[in-house]
Amino acid sequence: MPGIRIEPLGPHHDRGVFDCGEESVTRYLREIALQAQRAYRSASKIAVLLDAPSRILGYYTLVNHRIVDEEMPDTLARELKVANLRSGAPAVLLAQLGVDVTYQSNGLGRFLLKHALLESFQVAQHVGGVAILVDALDQRRAEWYERNAGFRALCEGGSRLILSMKTLAKAIKS
Repeated sequence: MPGIRIEPLGPHHDRGVFDCGEESVTRYLREIALQAQRAYRSASKIAVLLDAPSRILGYYTLVNHRIVDEEMPDTLARELKVANLRSGAPAVLLAQLGVDVTYQSNGLGRFLLKHALLESFQVAQHVGGVAILVDALDQRRAEWYERNAGFRALCEGGSRLILSMKTLAKAIKS
């Protein structure tokens, strides 16, 4: 997006004015994201305007994850060509994604999602990862992830969604 830069969250960014309209997502950025990043528990990237670099327009947070047998339906395990996950299979969790209310409905959310997916793919190329997971807050948001990136429910009726790295690789290469 023109005039917007994606960069790692830092102490110079004004987290206090960010409000995406969803309390848990807003609170995470304001109170937890920077500390979690400093402790290497997660990595948050933010969108800022080039001419207002401390103002956060939106953000996403990625976290390492491990998928185990209990989480993976047999049909999906066969499709991903992973079996016997007692020790787990590496994945990336898109733990947070939010856009400030003043910047919603202009494609910034899709832009951040695409950036998060590309970054997740790059991570998987370096350290491995069979999929990207996201926990949708509600059905409307689950449908948004499905429509904008091809995520699908990990389990019937569940809020955890999955996008295989193989599917993402095909989309990137086409």
